[in-house]
Amino acid sequence: MTRGAAVVAVLILMLVSACAPAERQSTKSVGPDLLSPYESGGWPAFLQRLTLPRERDYVVLAYVPPAHPIDLSTPARARRTLALMTFDQLGAMEAGTTIGHLVVAWQCDGVQGMTSMTGEQDSTGQKMYLSGWGVTPVFSTFADGALVDLADFPAEQHRVLLEGRGVVVAAEVDRAGCARARGAVREFAAHPEAPHLNYSLLLDPARFEGGGCLSFALHVAAEAGVMAELPGLVNRDVELRAAQLGARDTVPEGVEVYRAPGGAHPDGPVGVLELLGRDWAQGPVVDVVTIPDGEAIMAAMVYARVGTAPKNDWRYSRIMDRADPVIGPAATYGYVWARAYPNRRIADASGVEALVLER
Repeated sequence: MTRGAAVVAVLILMLVSACAPAERQSTKSVGPDLLSPYESGGWPAFLQRLTLPRERDYVVLAYVPPAHPIDLSTPARARRTLALMTFDQLGAMEAGTTIGHLVVAWQCDGVQGMTSMTGEQDSTGQKMYLSGWGVTPVFSTFADGALVDLADFPAEQHRVLLEGRGVVVAAEVDRAGCARARGAVREFAAHPEAPHLNYSLLLDPARFEGGGCLSFALHVAAEAGVMAELPGLVNRDVELRAAQLGARDTVPEGVEVYRAPGGAHPDGPVGVLELLGRDWAQGPVVDVVTIPDGEAIMAAMVYARVGTAPKNDWRYSRIMDRADPVIGPAATYGYVWARAYPNRRIADASGVEALVLER
């Protein structure tokens, strides 16, 4: 592989680690004070600037969007999306994430905490891409997952949220709901099957299988009643064909490699540039995988702002077309859900521009 091709490949491979912090990645083992790592040191500045009343309880979802929409609605659009991410290096760096990152935070009885799920911390997926696995790593499970400590929140993602380039929704909840959200984090971290170690787009945190930053944050928020139906609305079925997949004889340590069922997974490797040049719609469908769609999550959070945020809010034009069968229902749900709150306001209008919903 030429040096130029290797550079392109490394950029593509950032897809797998998009939910992983770029700095001090969490590698701790579960200790006796399970919530202390996520509640020690106080909220970061982007949450402090919301000045939420300490006597009230809130659960917060904070989404750091990618530089460009991740459109997985058709094979051709998915391939174009990957190519765009590959060549827009500056955009990805400025956005602080490749495919988006979702954080969950809480304020329960005055106690403030925050976390997200991370994984694929040793660039294993990148090495798999470079050695010919195609997009196989995207659907594989990595055994180095972790819940991110409050102190480990990446500086570049914090900057995005602080500057109002993210989407933040803070919803007031009752004391019992807030306790359920904290309990969901505690139970996930302490579960005997150690689901926090299983970093994957295909696993369900609600079933203690594992998960990723999107599915985990939604699960915790839903326990408090915050966008409780959204996890079931944002799942997108993605058709896979042999043209997208590759394989090698040696399986990397710590990876449960995805393989198409029924012996349909290709046996040989596929080069990165060859992968980008192929027609992803060519050939029969070998599998249909279901993954949480970050663009649908963003649509729900943005449409919750309708009628409260200014009409020229950049977020409205950033989301994908609501004619899409996944984006549309998610956006409609966000709109309807927010209207159950009688008090809706924008906090820190010159900075974070968070939507705050209160009873």
